Amino acid sequence: MHNFTEHVNPHLGKLLEKIRMDKIFTRGEGNYLYDAGGKRYLDFIAAYGALPFGFNPPEIWQALEEVRASAQPSFIQPSALEAAGELARRLIELAPESLKYVTFTNSGAEAVEAAIKMARSATGRLGILSTINSFHGKTLGALSATGREYYQTPFGAPAPGFKFIPYGSLADLQEELENNGSDYAAFIVEPIQGEGGIVVPPAGYLSRAQELCHEHGLLFILDEIQTGLGRTGKLFACEDETATPDMLLLAKALGGGLYPIGACLSTAAVYSRDFGERHSSTFAANTLGCRVGLKVLDILTRNNQALIREVYNNGQRLLRELVVLQQRFPRVLKGVRGRGYMLGLEFEMTRADFPSCLLSVLSEQEDLTPLISSYLLNTENLRVAPTLNGNKVIRLEPPLTVTWEECQAALKSLEKVLTVLDAGNTLEILRPVLEIDEQITHCVPGAEKHPWDRYQPSSDPREGRFAFLVHPLDLDNYHEFDSSLAVLSSEKLQQLADLGSEILDPFVIGRTAVESLAGYRAYGEFIALPRTAKEMLELKPEGALRELSKALELALKRGARLVGLGAYTS
Repeated sequence: MHNFTEHVNPHLGKLLEKIRMDKIFTRGEGNYLYDAGGKRYLDFIAAYGALPFGFNPPEIWQALEEVRASAQPSFIQPSALEAAGELARRLIELAPESLKYVTFTNSGAEAVEAAIKMARSATGRLGILSTINSFHGKTLGALSATGREYYQTPFGAPAPGFKFIPYGSLADLQEELENNGSDYAAFIVEPIQGEGGIVVPPAGYLSRAQELCHEHGLLFILDEIQTGLGRTGKLFACEDETATPDMLLLAKALGGGLYPIGACLSTAAVYSRDFGERHSSTFAANTLGCRVGLKVLDILTRNNQALIREVYNNGQRLLRELVVLQQRFPRVLKGVRGRGYMLGLEFEMTRADFPSCLLSVLSEQEDLTPLISSYLLNTENLRVAPTLNGNKVIRLEPPLTVTWEECQAALKSLEKVLTVLDAGNTLEILRPVLEIDEQITHCVPGAEKHPWDRYQPSSDPREGRFAFLVHPLDLDNYHEFDSSLAVLSSEKLQQLADLGSEILDPFVIGRTAVESLAGYRAYGEFIALPRTAKEMLELKPEGALRELSKALELALKRGARLVGLGAYTS
């Protein structure tokens, strides 16, 4: 077991091991990573935007070396901080008008925390309005502004005063402000939702949202932690509109891929005496981070922002080519969106298009994109990752220094995986995970196709609705569902079963309808628990009850009024 799994995060570590994404990278250079065997991987994740110039950029290292060579002091609060003052001045010169002060932090989440405190101090109000499926960080305040219950519930978030509205909807924003506007200190929003699935709002959304906020006395906070500093093909994403926020949040790229630093830029009206005297951070505004930030801005603005203009041009070309792929593979690639080098690919394989195919079940539960990422990593040497809140979406977020030739290499790899998915080739997608012979995946037996839509519930309120809970009796049941799995050995089937019990929830495996001679009809669904009889027997009672509860919740959610328990579910 690797030290990461044993001593850092056992849950994530074990999952990465199961899906073969537990690579040990020993060297990073430019846009590539290298493993211990010397194999090279093209990186299209860029630490979610925190690697603007790839790995170990020489100029950023040079900035750090210059600090060491000149013996500049690192943490010297309280004093007149030279590097912090220079970086703040430079940020204000480049940022949208009216921003005057910079509060430095050590991360994006801390920048959000500072903005929340500043907004409450400036307005005397406590409420913070955010958007559904947003992402603003995982510290308690930032997490409270993050619009996803999955990340909040175990930690007592959101804290009181936080509320969420649909992203991109001016009508919902206006209605909420007309009804409850006086409750809120600020509205915090991303120019493009990153972890929400690379969601681009309608044109004019940001500028009109700012107007509505000011009409109702709210501050307008733009979270550009992921979009800012060149990511979308502009220095700031809000440049595409006339929005001039009261606060602008930055981090990720500001550290040049080597040093953590964040910033909350604010207007003079927002920066209160209370905030200035009572907010501080031991490590924020340190010399190393600020010298790195200055070098980042120097690189980005050099030659009239030549690098950012290249991101804009290549991003448009890449988006056009991805749209072509979507048109070729509409059953698999449902959406392509984004700007610059912040693009999202939405994958979906429906049960109607891919009956009797395990991949469609994985897609239904939003577990397909991690396996696609694993496939691209292990067979194509391309690193991509799903977005956190939109698990159907794989992000393409490479370093800003990625060339068009490297974009073309990524496109070729994506075309290959789309071809495999469109063929419903379960074995090929699972090949890296199960470590099976490539030749086996080309000898897939044909599966008999049963139309998934053969049985449908009707709108008749008299119709009976029932569900029946089942589970695989043994490993053979797996290839009875997806016949391509019949070529796998018992050992590999068990490995697949172990993965299924780890990532899958109960799912509908079959549907039927019965009609009596008297003309009454009942519609039913068979709901499978992804555990064999042996695994069910090995579960502790509380574990078995949890599994049954999930299946029952699904049955009730889908309209069942009567649920039967089959095999070891009883």
